[in-house]
Amino acid sequence: MRIVSLQLEQFRSYVRQTVLLSDRDVQLFIGPNGSGKTNLLEAMSVLSLGKSCRGKEEGDLVHWGRSFYRLRAEIRSDVGERSRIEVLSEITPRRRKAAFLNDVRIPLTDAIGTVPVVIFLPQDLELFSGAPADRRRFLDQLLSQADQSYVPAFAAYQKVLKQRGALLRQIADGRYPPSALNVWDRELAEKGAPLTLARLELLAALDLSFAAEMAGLGETWGEATLCPVRKTTGRNLEDLKRELLELLLHARQRDIALQSTTVGPHREDWHILCDGRPLSTFASRGQERVAVVALLLLEVSYLQLRRRERPVILLDDVFSELDDAHQSALLHRLTDCQVLMTAVRAPAHVEEATVWRMRDGEWMVDHDQ
Repeated sequence: MRIVSLQLEQFRSYVRQTVLLSDRDVQLFIGPNGSGKTNLLEAMSVLSLGKSCRGKEEGDLVHWGRSFYRLRAEIRSDVGERSRIEVLSEITPRRRKAAFLNDVRIPLTDAIGTVPVVIFLPQDLELFSGAPADRRRFLDQLLSQADQSYVPAFAAYQKVLKQRGALLRQIADGRYPPSALNVWDRELAEKGAPLTLARLELLAALDLSFAAEMAGLGETWGEATLCPVRKTTGRNLEDLKRELLELLLHARQRDIALQSTTVGPHREDWHILCDGRPLSTFASRGQERVAVVALLLLEVSYLQLRRRERPVILLDDVFSELDDAHQSALLHRLTDCQVLMTAVRAPAHVEEATVWRMRDGEWMVDHDQ
C-alpha cells in the first residue's frame, strides 16, 4: 500500500495542507518541534484507525476556533489500484463523524484498516515499563486492522462493560439486588471471550518469530516468548465463556464494593518472558527498545500476511531514541514498504529518501538533499 497524496483541512496546526508524496520508499519530514511533523502522522492514523494514535479526543484534533476537520488521502494498492479515503469530523453545532471511500459514505468501522499502518511513537519505547492498557492497545490496534470482525466485537464488549458498570453503581446504592447482574454477566462473558481468544491467537503468531527478530537486531537471549497474563486458562471459545462467567460470579461482591468490573479482557495483560523472567525486571533500557523494534517488524509481517498488502510505516522521531546499529537494521528490514518519518535532523542511515522541510507554512521537497 502507498499513500499518493494527503490533504488536511482544519486539522491540528493546519488550516489547509496538501502533500503529494514521491515514489520513493522513505518520505522524511524534517523540522523543529512544533512544526507540525507529528500532526501529519496523526492524520494518517485517523484515516486508518478512525482515531488519533496519540489518544486525543476529537475536539483536540480540530484547528483552534474551527468547527470541523477533514482528512483525505489518495492511496495505491500493491497491485496498482487507486482509491480515496476521507474522514470528516464535526464538533459544532453537533458532534458527528463520517468516512468515505471513493466519495461513497461507509460505516466508520468499515474504514478502519483501509490503509494498513504500523505506527511507532517515542512513547512506544516504554511499552513494557508502561501501563497494561498500552499493551492491550498494541494488540487491539493490530487486530482491528487485520480482522474486520474485531472492531464490532470490541465495541460490543465495551458497551456491555459500560452497562454493567452503571448497574454496579445502582446496586451499591441499594436500587437493585445483586442478582440483577446475572444477565449482564452472561452478556459480558459472551462478548468478552472472543476478544481474549483473538488476542491469544495473535500473541501465539507473533511469538513464532519473536526470537528470530531479536537475533536479527543483535540481541541473542535465551528462550524469549510472548506470554499472556490473564485469569482464565481456556484456549477455546466455550471454555473461555464458562471461565469468564465463573470469574464474574466470584468477583461479584468485590465489583459491587468497587463499583467496577475487575475481571475480563479489559483487565488482561501480556509480557515478554526471557528464560522465565519478565523482560521488564532485568532488561536495560536499550534492550527494551530493541524488543519494541522487533515487535514493530513483526507487526509489519503480520499485517502483510493477513491483508496481502504491505502496510505504511509511520515513524515519529524514533531514530533519535535508537543507536546507529539499530537505525540501520530497522531501515534495512523495512525495504519495499512506504515509510513516513519525522525528525528534527536527518538520521545518518537514511538514504534515498525524499526530504521535506516546512517553508512559509507549506511542506516542500528539499532538492538540496
